[in-house]
Amino acid sequence: MGRLLVGFAVGTITGVAPVFGAEIAKTHERAKITAANQMMVAWGFFVALWTGVGEGKWNNPNQWRLGFAIQGVPALILFAGVLFIGESPRWLCLKGRLEEAEKAFRNYHYDGTNDAWCSTEFNIIQVNIEEERKAQGRLSWADLFKTPAFRKRLFVGSFVWAAAMLSGISFVQYYQTAIYATLQFDQNEQLLVSGLYGSVAPVACLASLFFVDRVGRKKILITSSALLSLCYMIITIIAAVYPALPGQPTNVAAQRGLIACIFAVSANYSALLGPVTWIIPPEVFTTELRAKANALVQVIHYSISLVITQCSPIALAAVGWKYYILFILTNAFCALVFAFAYPETKGKSLEEIDEIFGDVKIVHGSNLKLANDEENVVETLEVRNEKAHD
Repeated sequence: MGRLLVGFAVGTITGVAPVFGAEIAKTHERAKITAANQMMVAWGFFVALWTGVGEGKWNNPNQWRLGFAIQGVPALILFAGVLFIGESPRWLCLKGRLEEAEKAFRNYHYDGTNDAWCSTEFNIIQVNIEEERKAQGRLSWADLFKTPAFRKRLFVGSFVWAAAMLSGISFVQYYQTAIYATLQFDQNEQLLVSGLYGSVAPVACLASLFFVDRVGRKKILITSSALLSLCYMIITIIAAVYPALPGQPTNVAAQRGLIACIFAVSANYSALLGPVTWIIPPEVFTTELRAKANALVQVIHYSISLVITQCSPIALAAVGWKYYILFILTNAFCALVFAFAYPETKGKSLEEIDEIFGDVKIVHGSNLKLANDEENVVETLEVRNEKAHD
């Protein structure tokens, strides 16, 4: 029951956290803020893997409880922290609570010197959300599939997570000790190498925060998938040419090369593909559909992950190194999909991204200023006419 509740909670958080981060972030900081989710996941794996290393040396029937107890610490911090976090301004606008929305927006962005920017930016958000409501009305879950624009949004938002799971990262993370066992490593060596593997991801994720807002999303996705395919190709060749067979000498250099490639998979995913999986889904849906769609995206994410994690040990035992060929092909295929079917969203506000899909009319800052100027001119003329009649 405890694991069931943990799974439910994690699924809920992963559906909400990137949406919330995307909605409160400035356009030029949005990727960095939502990508921080991947860094937190990386730190979670880091703690979990090194906890496993420690438990492997602790012969106690209750050692399994330590891992569950450690999970409770960040959960309590999160529980206390959310009590002090304001609501999303965009969600408040969607619900018609405009005064609360502007107050929340200023709480996140006002620095004492940018009053004009805050007013203009909030007005743009408010007007565009109203345009969304006029164009789309109240939307249900079924509306995600009704129009070509919505289906394209759903494809773009969900395929990036499908690509992440088909990258083989879940297989490597959960079954790397089985991979090391095929190299004839003993249990202590397996756990130690897995701990070292877990140390790569936090560093790579941290590095990604320095460039993820500067480089186009498509370029990152294509590069990452192509490099992952190359890594698995090298892993496959090494495992096929230099197999580690029981009772026979092993090629130490080949073993080290294979492990280096496994570490390269982690570094690549954690710095490139992994962060972008959190960035794109919240960007491509309108305000009304964003939360619903991201929940569905996470269902797709975890469903594919479940299939990979359940089938991988069976496949690895049955066909050995040939299983790695699957990830050569899936990553190459994903690189092609990203190259030819994905839009670029870098540098666009959440409202401006609607223009890519063409189903919502967008009001830009310049248009809003022009409309306000025209309104002021009309009001001035009306006042003058009234005075002339008097």
